[in-house]
Amino acid sequence: MRIPLSLAPACLMAVLVTAQIVPPPAAHAGSPRMDGLERSVVRKINRHRAAAGLRPMRVSAPLARAADFHTREMLVGNYFAHSSRNGGSFATRIHRFVRARAVGETLAWMSRCGRHASHQIVSMWMHSPPHRAILMSRSLHRVGIARRTGGLGRGRACVVTGDFAR
Repeated sequence: MRIPLSLAPACLMAVLVTAQIVPPPAAHAGSPRMDGLERSVVRKINRHRAAAGLRPMRVSAPLARAADFHTREMLVGNYFAHSSRNGGSFATRIHRFVRARAVGETLAWMSRCGRHASHQIVSMWMHSPPHRAILMSRSLHRVGIARRTGGLGRGRACVVTGDFAR
């Protein structure tokens, strides 16, 4: 489902999907190297998980590449959705980058990623039951976070994708 860009600029969506193990074909995207905001998002997620007695998420370079690929794709295609630009599902896209029995994805769209953006992003996800289910899932242990800024709709946007896997 695509979200019309005329809706509020702070849209969020989340989905958790269980998928069969499928050998991923080679896929290429931007650098999996995480910036400070991306690392901060992972730390904040892991603090919530630790408080609930869950093991921490491990950062995964292939998942970070999958997240970066989709974040860039949304900005270039001027849309905000879990589906790929070609209409494919997020699970199919993630499986191009990593083998996994289960995958999940969270998206955040903000007008800008300022000083406290990581706190705002994780707070929004934790206050949304579908997002919280992904972040606090016992079956998902790996994460890749990607943040990019650019134009979306008629304004500037900071888009963050979190891709998760077991």
